[in-house]
Amino acid sequence: MNEEAYLTLVIETLHQKIKDIAEKMSGNDKDIEAMHDYFWENYAEFDEYGYEIYDNSNALKSRMKEQSEYKREQMQYEKMLYAPYFGRVDFCYEGEDTPETYYIGIANLAKGRAQDPYVCDWRAPVSGLFYDYDKGPAEFLAPAGILHGEVTRKKQYKIKNGKIIYILENEMNIDDEILQQALLEHADASLKNIVTTIQKEQNKIIRDQSHRILAVQGCAGSGKTSVALHRIAYLLYHNRKNLSAAQVLILSPNSIFADYISRILPELGEENIREMTLDYFAYHMLKEYGEAEDRYDEIEKMLHEKESEEYFLSKSLKPSTKEAEYKQTKDYIEELNGFILSLEWELICIKDFRYKRIEMKESEISDLFYEKLSDVPILSRMEKIGEYLIDAEETLRGKNMAEEEKQEIFERLNKMYETRNLLDLYNRFLKETGRTLLDASDGMLPYEDVYPLLYLKYAVSEMPEKREVRHLVIDEMQDYSYLQYVLLEKMFDCPMTILGDEVQTMAGKRQDVLKFLPKIFGKDVHRVYLNKSYRSTTEIMNFVSRLSKEAGVQAVQRHGEEPQIISSKTREEMFGQMAGDIAKEKAADTIAVLCLDADSAAHVCAVLRQKYAMKEAVLLTKDSMKFKKGISVMPFYLAKGLEFDAVFIPDLQNYTTPLHKQALYINLTRALHSLRLYEVKEQKNE
Repeated sequence: MNEEAYLTLVIETLHQKIKDIAEKMSGNDKDIEAMHDYFWENYAEFDEYGYEIYDNSNALKSRMKEQSEYKREQMQYEKMLYAPYFGRVDFCYEGEDTPETYYIGIANLAKGRAQDPYVCDWRAPVSGLFYDYDKGPAEFLAPAGILHGEVTRKKQYKIKNGKIIYILENEMNIDDEILQQALLEHADASLKNIVTTIQKEQNKIIRDQSHRILAVQGCAGSGKTSVALHRIAYLLYHNRKNLSAAQVLILSPNSIFADYISRILPELGEENIREMTLDYFAYHMLKEYGEAEDRYDEIEKMLHEKESEEYFLSKSLKPSTKEAEYKQTKDYIEELNGFILSLEWELICIKDFRYKRIEMKESEISDLFYEKLSDVPILSRMEKIGEYLIDAEETLRGKNMAEEEKQEIFERLNKMYETRNLLDLYNRFLKETGRTLLDASDGMLPYEDVYPLLYLKYAVSEMPEKREVRHLVIDEMQDYSYLQYVLLEKMFDCPMTILGDEVQTMAGKRQDVLKFLPKIFGKDVHRVYLNKSYRSTTEIMNFVSRLSKEAGVQAVQRHGEEPQIISSKTREEMFGQMAGDIAKEKAADTIAVLCLDADSAAHVCAVLRQKYAMKEAVLLTKDSMKFKKGISVMPFYLAKGLEFDAVFIPDLQNYTTPLHKQALYINLTRALHSLRLYEVKEQKNE
């Protein structure tokens, strides 16, 4: 059968599948409606024990779930109509004379159950042959074991609206022409589905099920986040009995990035998964103590901060270590641990306990507190003792105690603590170590103290029940501190995919987290490196290397216009030049004006909108929730992980400190096709 005829067969099968599902859904709708009618018509006559209600409720839930599955299948098949498959691999099994042909697409398609598929899901074991092997000897792991043979032929397809645009037959994996064509496409305001161009090193990460904690260090534009999401889609596909989308959590940098990546999993045939920032979780756990600064508040302070002697710690600590940074380190944790140990004897004054007929001697309480409950965090021990007393009294009475009585017992026992207030305890620690006390009178917790406070909370009181998370994705791993990783290890006991780029840190000093992750998570951490960038043109990457002096990044050869640095005498002239250049970017779907800080971004956006009538310019702040096409103006730290067809960077002259240089690197590496920088040589007022 020739290629056109095979495509026709596949599309006809898809149409039939869609028609069959529509009929099933229609029948299901009628059944669901009939169930509702039966329930309300016969509700008063159901048996008194509720068995009929239970049975009818379960039957209705089953039909609703079935309907949801039908809808998911329908959407999947409708999506496949546009491009049913993108690859083909012919594999001759060992001992056979004739090769089997497998077409690769975003989902499985077969005419009926137990029949050979017309299209294989890209996540299926046999599809690994397409990504991992050139022509020649090959193998793949099937349910029956490792199957050996030879790849005899490979093809790649560009199909659009159900029509073949071109076919490439090649011996090497993922032909440069297809890869370059994909890279040339404009950013569509969402993370790219890279399934048609997955490279061998990326495929190895996606299909890795043998390592509990996979840490991916990848350069800017290497597709780290796309690979991580494809990995989640792969794991969900292969572990449906033990892993659902609701049990996967992504720790993302901000809500803008979360929205940016939200579209890719549905494209891969999976539901959206949960996401949040670690800051949000921390603030939720500490909300009784007030509002808290976030990471971006901290960055803004660092951007405007002048180095001064007052910012450094006392002489007892390294003079080059900033206090805010030190509070996130292993050494600070050890100081806190020493303080927590001292609380064992200093925080509690144990006395005889009496309440109505309930009594317990001081010696008994001490024995429970210091011996039998020594593994329980100190602020939770009296609650355990209270539970012991209540249980004994209820057994004696032969009935449950009133809630107000239980509460009274807990309150009386807790009065033996000098304080249970977390801020009071933390300030005691700060005072004992000669540090400035934390003043939260304005209801705001400084960012540098948020995670030490959370660590202290978990150390002195029982942690909340662990979240039902069975796989955790941590993006931008270089921006998490040692202390934050210690907390993550306590919070989540599950496999993890951790990814980031040491070079793209949002601090003046870089840290290689891969050096200390094994000390926190154990020897389970498996490191993988991605050193090839697919995002920017060769000209942009060469420009970035010259300007930032970063080496070691391999760029896919894709050519475009040379980046430019444009000098002006005044800011007014600079804005005029930049506005004119932005207006010329007619073909760009996504344009970014990337600034150093929030105030600069607000000012630049206002100038573009008011003076140059660019009403489509949108200011993105740390509270923004959506990322859309058009002109986006934002500080550098909100651009992390995003990519744009064209990037414009004003006020190059202001990038002077080490942190500014890091910000500039992040801004430069966001550009796909076009990059321009603007500087004012002679600063004047507008």
